[in-house]
Amino acid sequence: MKIKSLIRTMGNYSSKKAGLLVCLMVSISIAFGQSRTKVACIGNSVTFGYGLASPVQDSYPGQLQALLGQRFEVRNFGHSGATLLRKGHNPYYQTEEYRKALDFRPDIAIIHLGLNDTDPRNWPNYKHFFASDYATLIDSIRSVNPNVQIYICRLTPIFSGHPRFLSGTRDWYDQIQLLIPKIAENNQVRLIDLNSPLQYRIDLFDDYLHPDRQGAALIAEQVANALVPVTQDLQVAETIGSDMVLQRNWENSIHGKGTATAEISLVFNKKHYKSNVNLDGSWEIKLPKMEAGGPYDILVSSGRQKIMLKNILFGDVYLAAGQSNMAFQLRGALKSDSLIKNAGILPNLRLFKCHNLVETNAVAWDTVTLKKVNDLAYFSGVWRQASGDEAAQFSAVAYSFAAQIAKEEHIPIGIIDLSVGGSNTESWIDRKSLESDDLLASYIHNWQKSDFLQEFCRERASQNLAISKVKNQRHPYQPAYNFEAGVSKWLRTGLKGILWYQGESNAHNIELHEHLFTTLVSSWRKSFHQDLPFFFVQLSSIDRPSWGDFRNSQRLLEKSIAGTYMAVSLDVGDSLDVHPREKMVVGRRLANLVRKHLYGAELNADHPDPVRYTFQGDKLLLTFDHCTKLKTPGNVAVRGFQLVDPKGRIFDVSANILSGNTVQINKPDFKVTSILYGYEPFSRANLQNEIGTPVSTFDLAIN
Repeated sequence: MKIKSLIRTMGNYSSKKAGLLVCLMVSISIAFGQSRTKVACIGNSVTFGYGLASPVQDSYPGQLQALLGQRFEVRNFGHSGATLLRKGHNPYYQTEEYRKALDFRPDIAIIHLGLNDTDPRNWPNYKHFFASDYATLIDSIRSVNPNVQIYICRLTPIFSGHPRFLSGTRDWYDQIQLLIPKIAENNQVRLIDLNSPLQYRIDLFDDYLHPDRQGAALIAEQVANALVPVTQDLQVAETIGSDMVLQRNWENSIHGKGTATAEISLVFNKKHYKSNVNLDGSWEIKLPKMEAGGPYDILVSSGRQKIMLKNILFGDVYLAAGQSNMAFQLRGALKSDSLIKNAGILPNLRLFKCHNLVETNAVAWDTVTLKKVNDLAYFSGVWRQASGDEAAQFSAVAYSFAAQIAKEEHIPIGIIDLSVGGSNTESWIDRKSLESDDLLASYIHNWQKSDFLQEFCRERASQNLAISKVKNQRHPYQPAYNFEAGVSKWLRTGLKGILWYQGESNAHNIELHEHLFTTLVSSWRKSFHQDLPFFFVQLSSIDRPSWGDFRNSQRLLEKSIAGTYMAVSLDVGDSLDVHPREKMVVGRRLANLVRKHLYGAELNADHPDPVRYTFQGDKLLLTFDHCTKLKTPGNVAVRGFQLVDPKGRIFDVSANILSGNTVQINKPDFKVTSILYGYEPFSRANLQNEIGTPVSTFDLAIN
């Protein structure tokens, strides 16, 4: 069989089989003493290796040659600044590299063009020619070798910070990315995704466009895997393991890695499921929807390799995330001894603690740590059954919440603790959402110098990164980092809801936080492909000037974002400590909210809010919702009310519970413009409903 005849047959095979045929083609070529398989890398400055110390060796074609070995002859035909568009400012088809690529008569061509077409000189004027110009380029390569195997590439990233990003490049880049798969299909060429391996790696892009040597290596690896299928041991994702809880009534994804094209067999509940590993080495099998229950075992095998997942339950899974008050461990919380001691009596409660590689303490991280942070190796963990030791190190708020739900709803509960002390809201939002927003995209690349980020975050990050020489060194306070290193691992996981306790590191800019929190909720719902309910904790009390306004802002956010529910914690704050130890109370309040809104329990779990005011003589009557009967702990006098006059002066006033859900305030001898409650940064406000749900900080305008 001749090599050219074999190449000709490849067009009739799926892309999965095509990779194997490339290998077979090379083996036969060697056996018949024919020349090496010729690979042409066609592209712009990213292909050329712009900015690299030695483009010949360090560019992705240079590193691809090293990966493929001497069976292949890889040549670099990249031209810096080249456009795919033939009417662009620097069309590739007019370059010397283009002519040399055709003279090379490649057996395989890898095309990565389109980045420079996002220039305002190009896309606005000639975008309608992009598909036809790409087809012309493909046809010209086929004209010199009808048997050539052509791959076109989804573009490598352009990050916020690029000088043209907000002036059009961002939007035009997205339009080109949407076109490329269609072009591949319409021209019967294969597609290589160069975006996914790099989209979370801004540390590899000093100028936000050109990858460094490590970035070029990731491109080379992605291309190599398309040409020579990857070989690796069978494995499941780190979010999957024995003792896990899978979301009931959900098609749960069991996924992992293996040898490309190998068959994957899965046995679950006496039924067999099969799939094949993709060319990039990934595989996935979805389980049928299951009611709550268990335990079950799952056997995954490929050839002689086997993985047994044991003691698996189906129930409800919650992701608990945020900063230090979510990370605060159960062993440090008040009145937690009995909960820790009795952890083992809850066999239907399972924990996944995402351990942080290093804490964000006031120290300089060493070079090993800095590299691991850049490589997104910041979180690690496995599923565990609840035990005293596991519970003690788990989030106090998350554990007390989960233990109550498991006990009262009588279903298995899986709880994931994914939290970073001091982290800001920006760090938990996906990059696409950040970069799609004109305001956020304007500063996220310059976060260490931007006043949009709290001074604490910038100063602490500077301490941690003191010895780093990487321009875009990663850090858990960097916008998008915790999403990319942590949240992204869980995107295939079915969830019942989100628990969120964060805001301390955004209390310096209330208006920005309102925008960020709204973006966060939208970001996660879109990323998880689930309309997830959010149960979040309002900041507690402390002597920090903006916290009264911040708490009221959180109250208003709950009203403005559908499917969000707020647990009040102002009554368990500490005037000096940002980490109050009364965490059991907060966990119970979150559990009450979830029981009401997700499980249908009839209880007033929502915080009472003022819904009506009336004047009766010298009295001001204020009526609250979510309440049958107002009270104070120990039936002491009501505290926390203030009135504001037309000149903006604030006066403390006395109030008392009139009856049921109504409070009576003595009307002063001035016109009242607003009623404040619990508004002092550290507040001793003490009004609550019949089950102990506190009234939130509020500012009620009086007309």
